[in-house]
Amino acid sequence: MAYTNKIPEKPKHRKRTPFLWWRRFKSHKYLPVSKGLLARIQNGDFEYPDLFTHAKWELHWMKEEQEEFIKEYKGFNYMEDKLYHDIERKYRKRYNKCMEDAHDIELRHLNGLVDELCKEFNVSKDYVRDKMDTWDDTTESLYYHIIKDQGMNVDTYIKLKQSKRKNK
Repeated sequence: MAYTNKIPEKPKHRKRTPFLWWRRFKSHKYLPVSKGLLARIQNGDFEYPDLFTHAKWELHWMKEEQEEFIKEYKGFNYMEDKLYHDIERKYRKRYNKCMEDAHDIELRHLNGLVDELCKEFNVSKDYVRDKMDTWDDTTESLYYHIIKDQGMNVDTYIKLKQSKRKNK
């Protein structure tokens, strides 16, 4: 999903599961481990989760619904109305669940990337974490940088990996 400043319309009628009811959009489709680390990086399996953005959208949709409620309100003080607070409670709960899920996914992505890079290049976790802490570019360029740091040619390394995968 592309990151833009434009907030989409709130989706309606999404099939709800009892386990992931707070998600309004489809989840990222991860590649299997057998596809290799580079293919999974290019697929975005280790990138920043979209759920952080979705959580921000929830707050925007909450404000829209509250403004609509205020516009149609017939009483004297909408702030004392239970329905007004129910709107906020409903959206805040979904926002909190999205943020919690996003933090869990982000942590899993970062730890998974460290583990996979260590396994792929036979380097220590501290080495990979130090590189990741100071890295300001894409995950794919980090992958290529570690290849170069190990004294290997990037093109040769990728061709060797592909030929090994074909032979299996």
